[in-house]
Amino acid sequence: MNDLQTPASREHRYTFGDNGRASARLQRLAEVYEPDTRALLERSGMRAPRLAVDLGCGPGWSTRLLRDVLAPQRTVGLDASATYVAEAQRRHGPELEFAVHDIVRSPFPVSAPDVMFCRFLLTHLRSLNEVLTGWAEVAAAGGWLLIHETETLESEHPALQRYYELVDRLQRHHGQILRVGGVLEAAFAGTGWRLIESQRCRLEKPLHVMAELHLANLRTWRQDEFAARTFDPREIDNLALSLAEVAADRENHGVVLNIARQIVAERAIYSRSPCL
Repeated sequence: MNDLQTPASREHRYTFGDNGRASARLQRLAEVYEPDTRALLERSGMRAPRLAVDLGCGPGWSTRLLRDVLAPQRTVGLDASATYVAEAQRRHGPELEFAVHDIVRSPFPVSAPDVMFCRFLLTHLRSLNEVLTGWAEVAAAGGWLLIHETETLESEHPALQRYYELVDRLQRHHGQILRVGGVLEAAFAGTGWRLIESQRCRLEKPLHVMAELHLANLRTWRQDEFAARTFDPREIDNLALSLAEVAADRENHGVVLNIARQIVAERAIYSRSPCL
């Protein structure tokens, strides 16, 4: 069985789910990466914009952080999952707004955001240049786009190494890129955005914490049609057991090296430029 896309897989597809387990993982993910995302938002220098939009907001943890750091007059989270949007509306106060919307499609339910933000979103999308171009058309003239994505994930532990191999294969089947941070600069060419900052951030995350996050993911994406028919279910069972053991061993001082790509881009005021 090869990894080529079938016609049915050509749409953007989020393989990590929106059930209760997936939501709990996103909350834990938000806790683990909060300092790194906060640093990006603070470094941008943006303060009190009229409208800030969190793209692919999930249950709203990143939306809350966006509001806490930038203090926008209005903060809106958009996500294609009605389940996540409903949860976000329950969890967060009236100062945050949420709406169901596929963020690769225009028009948006909000007009001309001054700030657009996404974290661990572009790794799940196809046709990055096309998506970024669409976002430039939605943004206010001179508006900013802030991005946090993964460029590398490296571990000496064989269970995590194998996990990354399988996820990479799954995402490639759906036209996605696990380590999307490595191609982001090139994806901006001709999109209407001008790169202000593109920074590689070396992050070392505890091995047991990353195994915890990966285990929750594996339990969801193993139900994906491609994964179910391609990966050996016995190997997936064994991998889940191994990840559970690593997650439970809090005395293990190993780390996962995660190089993050953080980008600040400005929408061109007059016209798109093919040069950044």
